[in-house]
Parts: sequence; structure tokens; C-alpha cells
Amino acid sequence: MEVVFTRINSHKYSSVATRDDGVSLAIPGFGPSKPVPHDMIHFVVEDELAVDYGFWGCVAAGAIYKGMAIVGGKVRHDNEKKSQEIIRKVGQKISEAECLAGIILKILREQIENDWPRIQELQKSAWQPTHPARAKMTRDEIKRICRRIHALAQDWKALPDGQTLTLHWNAKKPRKSVYLTQTFS
Repeated sequence: MEVVFTRINSHKYSSVATRDDGVSLAIPGFGPSKPVPHDMIHFVVEDELAVDYGFWGCVAAGAIYKGMAIVGGKVRHDNEKKSQEIIRKVGQKISEAECLAGIILKILREQIENDWPRIQELQKSAWQPTHPARAKMTRDEIKRICRRIHALAQDWKALPDGQTLTLHWNAKKPRKSVYLTQTFS
């Protein structure tokens, strides 16, 4: 899947995801846009942690959320049913992915990437499901995620309004979850 993020201005963005099945979806930008768009943080966190039950993993598998619009490609005859099935299947796991992205955003905003005790405290105090899909993020995972986001932030900040930055989601990358074992094409 290819995701093209468009910088509308310093506070607004939008994105278009083109899934591996050729369907393109316009996705309105929600959430903060600094240091990078909220959805870009999700992308990096979910990709680096190899989870498939977050927003982008679900979109890659065929989920279409409210507010998204199909802008290209041909959807399956049972597109809506498959989308609902994916969303139902991941359940609260998508909230877990949101929490992981939120922790990373807080680490970046507070500039505490090297303060491991504070990071552990953040992770401990964050919401956790009764049966998490993964363990807490490791120091190496957090450092890797933060490095990638810092690099993207430099590129994003340098982008003129109206220009784009493209990220690629490898649906065939081994993921640590069994929630979405099938992609829809």
C-alpha cells in the first residue's frame, strides 16, 4: 500500500492510501500535525512494531472507516461487509495501537527519547487492554521509531504547502499479530 500525505499548510494535512488491490481512499487528516501528521505517526509506529491491527493495517486489509472516500480503483462487490468484518475482528486492538502512537507522540513532544525511566512510567500509566496483543515497547523499538519520525519531520517541515510525502506499507512484511491474516483484493 502506498500512502501519500499532502501538506495543506503547517496545521492541516490529508492523505490518500492506494491499497495493493488498486483501491484509493481519501483520508481526512485528524489530530495534531506536529512534529508530523498524526496519521504518519501511526504509520511509523504500526510499521516499526509490525502490528497489523492498527489503523493502517486495517486499511491495507480492506477496512474503510467513516470519513474516508473511495477516489479510485474498483471495490469488491462485498466491500462493505469485508470492511465491517475487519473492524469487528480487530475490536479494541485498534485502541491499543492508538495508545502506542499516543505514547510515542508524548515522548516526542516532551523530548524524552533518552529518559528510559520516564518512558517506562508513561507506558505503565497508559491504558492497556486486559490481554494486550504485544508487550510494552522496548527501548530499542522506541529509539528506532523516534529516529524514523525525526527524519520524516525534517522532510515534512521542509515541504512547501500543497506538496506530498509518500510512505509504503508492505502488506507482506511479517507482522506480530494473527488478527488480520488475510488481505482482500
